[in-house]
Amino acid sequence: MTNEENRKNTSPSDNESDGQDKPTPVMSDYLQAPKKKRKSFVVIAPGPNLDADGLVAIQKFISTQYPKLTIVVAKNLDELTKYASKNVMLALIDDEFNGRDQTLSAARLLKEKKSDGPLPTVFLTQDPPALIAEYQKHLPVWHEVDDYLVVGETSRQAMFSMLKSAIENRNQRRARRFKVNIPIIFQALDSGETRFQGDILDFSIHGALISVSNDAHRFSIKDQLVIHVPISQFLKGKPDVFRVSARVRRVLISGDKAGISWEHLTEEKVATLTELLTHIIDVSLSKAAASARQRYGKYLEEPEAASSKPK
Repeated sequence: MTNEENRKNTSPSDNESDGQDKPTPVMSDYLQAPKKKRKSFVVIAPGPNLDADGLVAIQKFISTQYPKLTIVVAKNLDELTKYASKNVMLALIDDEFNGRDQTLSAARLLKEKKSDGPLPTVFLTQDPPALIAEYQKHLPVWHEVDDYLVVGETSRQAMFSMLKSAIENRNQRRARRFKVNIPIIFQALDSGETRFQGDILDFSIHGALISVSNDAHRFSIKDQLVIHVPISQFLKGKPDVFRVSARVRRVLISGDKAGISWEHLTEEKVATLTELLTHIIDVSLSKAAASARQRYGKYLEEPEAASSKPK
């Protein structure tokens, strides 16, 4: 909020004195007085990856969707880091704002000073591998709340969707995904015959989130994968391993996790994925029901049985 806006929001009585002594406040005045609200900020650190039109579009989107948030644009590292003590809801940072190394160091300072919760940060980059490598040096412990956009490959609508998700902490996907922990073996076709161990972390009919074990591989966008799922552990009568192709659509900023979509699916493979997903849903619902019975069993008794108990 600018000084001019502050003056507009200040009542005349705050600025003018009628020369008379103000009445002594009573207890009701204290009880009724509203608490001063702490400002919430969105901090933008633009660089060569964000042109003037893009910056204006982002500011307009945030101010329209979230009018209570104050947008600040940092011009240098000092201006960026001075908001470390403020209530920052989102940081949007060009990874070339002031050299990638110094920029990510400043982002780390912002996060370390924020004691009331994580600070979601979205990085703008034209070089994802370089950003991911530098991120691992400075910010690996925050990878679950951070993300990045590839400039020139991401539409404004997709950008706005990510910013909205970061601010509201919502997970937006076209199909519900179910949390799982399924061990897998996978091959990246560009890596020859090498096989890597990993896990499916969540699963949907359209794709999954997978991870690699022991930091043995770094995913890249558009990687072609062949995934081997030990499906006989979950579905009786199936072969030991279900082999399915996938493409990497998104690499998390940690580099060891990737969002994938299933590829080259035959009717048989679609049926197998559907059967596996149905099994996952059934197990999830059974666990939820068992947990509910354990926690609320005494409240779920039949009315007649409950009323027959001696008082």
